[in-house]
This record gives sequence, C-alpha cells and structure tokens, in this order.
Amino acid sequence: MSAIKNLFHTKEELVVSDRDEISQEDDQFDETKPYIDITVHLTPEELKRRSTWWYKTSVFLWDSADKHPYERSFLFKLDFFLLSSAMLGYFIKTLNQSNVSTAYVNGMKEYYNMRGNDYNLLNTLWTVGYIIGQVPSNLILHRISARYYLAGLEIFWAILSVLMILPKSMSGLYALRFLIGLTEAGYFPGLEYLIGSWYSSVELNKRSTLFNAAGTAAGLVSGPLQQRILNASFAQNSRWEPFQWMFIFDAVISAPIGFYTLFADPNTPSTTNAWYFTERDRLVGLERRRRIGAQLNTREPYTLKKIGSFFSTWHIWVFPILFMTYRVVNVASLSTNGFTLWMKKDLGLTSYQYNIYPTAINGGGIAYSMVCAYINDYFRNNYTVYFLGFMYISGIISYAALTKWDINIGFKWFSFFFYASTSSSGQSMVFSWVNKNMAHDDMKRNFLVVITNMVSYIFTAWIALAVFNQNEAPEYYKGYAFTTGFSVLGLIFTLLTHFYIRRDEKKYLKEHGKNRDANDGGAEIVTTDDNESIEKHV
Repeated sequence: MSAIKNLFHTKEELVVSDRDEISQEDDQFDETKPYIDITVHLTPEELKRRSTWWYKTSVFLWDSADKHPYERSFLFKLDFFLLSSAMLGYFIKTLNQSNVSTAYVNGMKEYYNMRGNDYNLLNTLWTVGYIIGQVPSNLILHRISARYYLAGLEIFWAILSVLMILPKSMSGLYALRFLIGLTEAGYFPGLEYLIGSWYSSVELNKRSTLFNAAGTAAGLVSGPLQQRILNASFAQNSRWEPFQWMFIFDAVISAPIGFYTLFADPNTPSTTNAWYFTERDRLVGLERRRRIGAQLNTREPYTLKKIGSFFSTWHIWVFPILFMTYRVVNVASLSTNGFTLWMKKDLGLTSYQYNIYPTAINGGGIAYSMVCAYINDYFRNNYTVYFLGFMYISGIISYAALTKWDINIGFKWFSFFFYASTSSSGQSMVFSWVNKNMAHDDMKRNFLVVITNMVSYIFTAWIALAVFNQNEAPEYYKGYAFTTGFSVLGLIFTLLTHFYIRRDEKKYLKEHGKNRDANDGGAEIVTTDDNESIEKHV
C-alpha cells in the first residue's frame, strides 16, 4: 500500500487567495520556488511498464499520458478549451480571408466586371490592412485580456463580412477588404503567442499544427460549401448572387465563435481567470512554465528602449526572413488561383470538379502536417530543420516544373499537389521554432511572433501584383520562376536558422552545464534512499 500511496505525491504550499486574478506581488511569481509539486514517484514495476512499446506509443500519440494526474487534468482542460477556441476562430478567419478567391471563380468576376489586377488589388488591400494592424494588435494583447480582445475581433469581422454583399462597385469592396484585414491582423499572431505561453517543446508542434490545420480545413470546406450554395434554391431565387451568400454564411458562423471565445479563452498562465481552472490548475500551469525556464507575462509595458534591444540579436533578422520566404512561395499556390484556373481554362473541367479537386490538397496537407508534428514533438522540435528543408526542396521541384509549363500533364498535376501538400506543415514548424527558442523572454517572444508574421505579409502584399498578372493566368512564367528562386532562399535560411540555434545551444551548455531544453517536457530519473525511482515531468 505504501508503494501505491507514494506513486503520486503532491503538495500545495502556495494558495491563490484571489480567484479572479493571480497576484503578482509577494513571492507568487518567485520562479526559484516550486508553485506546486507534480513529481511522479515510480516503482520498479512501473518503470518496467514504461519501457514497453505500448507505453511509448501511447505517450507518442498524446503527450499527457505519462504525467501526474493533476497535470493530466490540467492539460485536458487546457487542450479542450484553448484549442477548440483557437481552431474555430482560425477556421472562420481563414474562410473569411479566402472567400474572395472562391467567389472570384464562381460569379464575382463577371458580376463586377473585374479586369486586369482587380482581383490582386482586393487581396493586396486586405494585406495592407493586415500589416498595419499587426504590431499594435499584439502589443495591446500583451497588456489586456486576450479573451475579450480576440472575441471582439471575431465579432467585428463577422459584421464586416456580411457587409460585403452591399457594394455595387469595386471601390466599396476595396474598403471592406481593407477593414477586414485590419480586424483579422491580431488573431493569428495572438494565438501563436498564447499557444507558446502554455506548452513545452514536446507539446508545442502538435498544438500549433492543430491550430493551423483549422485554417487548412477552411480550404476543405470552402469549395464544397460554395458549390452547395451555387446550386441551392434559395441562392438561385434570391435578390443576392450565389457567391454573395458565401459572405453571409461566413458572418453567421463567425459571430457565435466570437462569443465562444469569451467563454473559453484562458489568457496566459500568469493572467488567467478562466472559470474552468481550479486554484490547483493555475498553480500547475505556473509550475510547468517555471520548470522549463519560461518567462511569464507580467504585462510590463513595451518601451522604445526595450524594443530596440530586440534588434541586437539574430532572431529578429533571421526568423522573419525565413517565414517570409515561406509566405512568398505560398503565394503561387494560395493567392493566385493558378491550379483552379488551369483546371477551368485549360482542362475545361466543370465547376464541381475545379471547386472540389483542391480539397484533396488540403486533406493531404492536414494528414502530412500532423505526422510531421507528432514526429517533431517526440524529438523536442529538433527535426524542424529537416521538415522545412524538405518543404523548400519540394517547392524548387514543383515551381521549376511549372515555370517550364509545357510538361507532361501528369507531372503538372504532381507539381501543383507536391509543394501545396508539404507546405501545410511550414507555418506551424516556423512558429513552434520561435516559441521554443524564445520561451525564456516573454516580451521578445511576443514581439518576434508578430514581426515574423508581419514581414512576410509586407512582401506578399506586392508580389502577387508584380509577378502574378491575372491576364497571364494560369501560365504565370514570371511568378513561378520567382517562386522557385525564393524556395532556394528559404532552404538557405532554414540552414542558417539551424546553425544559429545550435550555436546558442552550445554556448548555453558551456555556461550552464546543461542543455537549455534539458527540462523541457522530458523526464529525469533519480534513485531515492529506499531504492524507489522518481520521474520528474517538467
């Protein structure tokens, strides 16, 4: 019985007296002391069980399987509420972002008599609004409740989305797309920051990939949904055009998700007042951050001096360019409708076919990205360089072939599918890299997340206009050649980022005698005086 009693030992020495807010005074945030003991005591029999393939498989499939019951309970709540809120929000945000692309090939072009670069200008104005809102949005998020702020963004872009059915000319559409970009600016970087605020390196990539997969799933839904709307009797017999019903549906979905965010978002470990967390849960969240050496959000205001200090390190120069190359290469597959227009113009496929076939890319991309994330988390995000490297190599092969254009039709199908599928893992890989390597500096991590995202959109704002002229569709010779070159640049910066990270790790090891991520989600086995083993999950 004593062995069973000692299997899990927990002590709660700190008590949070205020349920609504964890005090930042006294020693509540003294990171030299444990907030709560979530040590797991293991008997020799338990250690033997944990050496089996069955146990290792269960831990691989979901990383909370081997943790203390208090930590498992905490992670169950966190995963359910944070990820459900984040995924639903990103799903509708991506649907809102891409609905113009779907509408363009399903009647909007003819309705507004769009010519030349009208379509590209719609995307560019959204991007300009998105860029302008980036940094202010995340600086605000760092200082106020994420729950209220993110929910407000979702509700406001729902209102703007339904207003898209009203303009009678392109000028009205341009203004609304700019405002939608402005309101959506804070959502993605804000959620990447929040996810990085709660999870360790053995948990991070899976959660970030699930979050990003929600955006990919929007691509799965967009085509079939628009096809159903095009053929629906209410759309055919309505005062509104069938493509305009897409905007209405997006708004109807967005508003309830915004209210759900008010209910579900947990803020950060140091500022949470989530109704579903007990006092013990909140201490577990703080202890998990303390054990991996992560800095908490104390809502310290940003100053010019503080921001200026960020530019003295390599992170602010390398990570943004790395992600920028990813976004530039993605312009060819996401923002030009090249694949869809090729099926429509050159192959003469039906609207059902060219709306449905791209869903295979999105479905395959989700499966591929999840496999990559599980493997990468299992190895503590140390395989990121290989997955990103393979992605950029696929871009070189795919877009070099499409630059030539006059190739075997089977290889052309392959080229459209190859990079578009492998690129599905790129976004979560890059931001997991950022969150892992910046966990020790909360303010810099928040700033780097938003700068990394913003710089990429600064470049993509003009690239579609410059090298992907819609009058040349679907044979974008300049665009595909340009994209091939940026795939090469992305491969170079992937290797450069890996070099700098390894250099920093060696420096940290020399100064501290251990790796920076030695306690990041792993397990330390020690032997006690009574010959029992202890596994500390951190």
